[in-house]
Amino acid sequence: MKRQAVATWKGGPRAGEGTISTASGVFDKSIYTGGTSAMDVPCTNPAEILAAAEAACVSMMVAKELGKEGITAEHIETTSQVVLAPDGDSWNIPRIHLTVKAYVPEIDSEKFEQAVKRAKTNCPITRSLKSEVTLEAIIEAVVPVV
Repeated sequence: MKRQAVATWKGGPRAGEGTISTASGVFDKSIYTGGTSAMDVPCTNPAEILAAAEAACVSMMVAKELGKEGITAEHIETTSQVVLAPDGDSWNIPRIHLTVKAYVPEIDSEKFEQAVKRAKTNCPITRSLKSEVTLEAIIEAVVPVV
């Protein structure tokens, strides 16, 4: 399986901006910058896109790991916090912290935590990174309203 995205950039590293498009069309010339906003226009940045990819991948992998045990979660929510830090003349992502919350009827916390750890280990996005990825697993008592 191959996935493709195209990113363009105009201007300097601080004052410039770019667009990103994906083959699926979900991102279609979506604006991104080096920071968080471009003149009050909603936009993203590469670190935020990485955080989204990591959160999405881990959520799917938690569902897969639970499914191997015949368990279906009613709700899985993964928050991914990417730490972007200066590294000499460049930037680095030394850490990513994941918080996985899920409503899974009739599962004990140990079994859930083990499934979440396996999900992090097996997530292809996590495996492709050299950053330290930390993890917190939380079982919710009720299904969250979304």
